[in-house]
Amino acid sequence: MAHEIAKLLLEHADTFLKRTEAIKSALALGMPLNEIEEYLDWVDLIRRQPNRPQQSEDPLSKKPPESQMGST
Repeated sequence: MAHEIAKLLLEHADTFLKRTEAIKSALALGMPLNEIEEYLDWVDLIRRQPNRPQQSEDPLSKKPPESQMGST
């Protein structure tokens, strides 16, 4: 439950100062730094894709589909 709260804080932090405080709070709630980084990367990716509908999937709870795993 603490990680879900931390993710909400991180997701809604829209300024540098809010993000800094959200990171501190997430760490205090026991979320590992590497998970915080991965989640913020995912949030940034979603925010850069305005034409894409909002995803409710958490990147840390689900693996990407096989088709998105670097097929060349």
